[in-house]
This record gives sequence, structure tokens and C-alpha cells, in this order.
Amino acid sequence: MKELILIGLLCVIAVTTIYQIITSPFHYPYFEYEFNVSGKRQPKFEDLIDQYINNRGIGAFEEHYRKVQQWKYDSQQKLDKSILKNLRQRQYYECLDDEHMFQFILTRQQTRYKQVNYKKTSYKVTVQDKIYSCDYQGLINRYAMLRDIGFLCTLNEYHSKNQRKLMTKELRKRIMIRDNYTCQMCGKYMPDEVGLHIDHIVPVSKGGKTIESNLQVLCSKCNGRKSNNL
Repeated sequence: MKELILIGLLCVIAVTTIYQIITSPFHYPYFEYEFNVSGKRQPKFEDLIDQYINNRGIGAFEEHYRKVQQWKYDSQQKLDKSILKNLRQRQYYECLDDEHMFQFILTRQQTRYKQVNYKKTSYKVTVQDKIYSCDYQGLINRYAMLRDIGFLCTLNEYHSKNQRKLMTKELRKRIMIRDNYTCQMCGKYMPDEVGLHIDHIVPVSKGGKTIESNLQVLCSKCNGRKSNNL
């Protein structure tokens, strides 16, 4: 009986040892961030990334990139000291995934129901919609393009052919508050918004964009006088 127990223990030890040998000790450190897209029918991943960069910059991305470089250095140190160098080296290179270093998860809030004591109650759950991934250089390139336009909007909005469609109520309100409801040509004050226009400084017909730096408050008279002139 004791011999059977001993054999069983030896088998467990052997299996555990083999498992530890063949299991890779390397786990690639992905960057993960969740975007809550509840209420959005077809959110564009590029726009979500642009909004993130415009609002937060790329400090978190740069920090994670340095973290990955440190992980690679530490892993190489382990490889140099490993007695299973060939196996570990293969496992290490199989683990590398720089092309998908940054993982962006789109989530939605869904309403579900449960019945307790014949009473139906609702509750919210977060469900995963889609996952997008990219490498570090792709984010750096996008940051550079957004910097060139002053981080004023997304790249899709900036290059949109229908610039007038981008004039939202929220954007109009921001321009009115910024310019204090005052015509930027004659100085007329219009707190009741009567006769108040939001004008493209560089006209859309001449390549002007619907971004805050290219918008201003004008009164009806000045707006008519300016027309499509710069």
C-alpha cells in the first residue's frame, strides 16, 4: 500500500515537473483600455483613439512601451541563465506580439432582467462588443497627425468632405461661449442669440475646416458682408 502511495506521489511530482518545463514562463504585457460605446450604433475605432489622444495625450502609451522594453530586457536575462535555453528561447519569440501591443476593448451596457418572488427587476451588465489592436508606431503616427491640426478634432472629421455637417449644437454653443456672444467684426453683443451666426473664418468653399480655431461669432450684417471672403 505504501509503495502505491509513493509511486503515486512520484507520478504527481513527475507530471508537475514536466508541466513546469513545457509551460512558457513568458506572458506578453498587453496594454488594455475599454471604450464604453453604449448608445452608439457604429462607432469608429479611429475616432475613439483620436478622442482619447486629444483628451489625454499619449503619456500612458509611452509609459507602456517602456514597460514592454523593460520586460524584453528582463526576459533576455532569464534566457541567458536558463538551462533550457533553446526551449525557452522558442517560447519567448512565440510570445512576442508587438503588432498587437495595444488592445482596445469596446463595451456596451445592456439591460437584463431577473425575477425574484414573482417581481421582475432590471439590472445592468457590461458586455464586450469588439476588440481592436495596434502597435506603438501606429499610435505615434496618429499622434503626430493630430498634433499638426492642433488636437482640435478627429482626423476623420478634419478630412470630411461635408464640413458643414460637422457643425453640431454642442460646437456652436462652445463658440458662442468662447466669443461671449459677441460679433468678432463689429463687437455687437447678442446674448439672446438673435441674429447670431457661427462663421467659418476660412470658408468651407476654400478648404476651411469646421474646427474651433476656424470658427467665430458674427452678426447677420457682418456675416453677409463677409460672405465667402477671408
